[in-house]
Amino acid sequence: MGSYSGAETCELIGVYMLSLIAPKFKDEVGLYHDDGIAVCKATPREIEKTKQEVSNVFKSNGLKITIEANKKVVNFLDVTFDLSSGSYKPYMKPNNKLLYVHRLSNHPPALLKNISQNINKLLTNISSNQQVFNEAIAPYQQALEESGYNFKLKFDPQAKWATRKSKARNKKEQSPEKKDHLVQSSMGQQCQDQPE
Repeated sequence: MGSYSGAETCELIGVYMLSLIAPKFKDEVGLYHDDGIAVCKATPREIEKTKQEVSNVFKSNGLKITIEANKKVVNFLDVTFDLSSGSYKPYMKPNNKLLYVHRLSNHPPALLKNISQNINKLLTNISSNQQVFNEAIAPYQQALEESGYNFKLKFDPQAKWATRKSKARNKKEQSPEKKDHLVQSSMGQQCQDQPE
């Protein structure tokens, strides 16, 4: 069992370590909690040298790291990336059992309504095409049915693009204007927000 600030500490250390190794990969490196992935276009010999350098950076900070290099197919979180073909598909660890909140549970109706749709959207987003999606959905469909849902998983390419469009639109809507804004607080004081 971890400390109360364990997750935050992990994130801070991760960001710090990422800042130390990112230049070695021309910033083509990512980290999620304790899992990382990097893309390096170099010869196998150069990659082995970079692997040693990264390992030494971690060692000098009192940390250990396991690095797998020179791979063409990589499992990262819930996605398998095939670097040769540029395709990607859902990934599940062996012996992983999918469990979803049961449809008849005492959870808010909005949450229950969105579970099956969100699973469908996730699988669409991490499948490079419909064939990949159809090959991967069987365990997810079974888990949904076992949890009382009648939803049929189907590849929805519009959902894939809608997510990206809505995020871009929201960024535009939230962009600060070039002028200062006056904000009145509940205490009746005025403060001025400066755009960054």
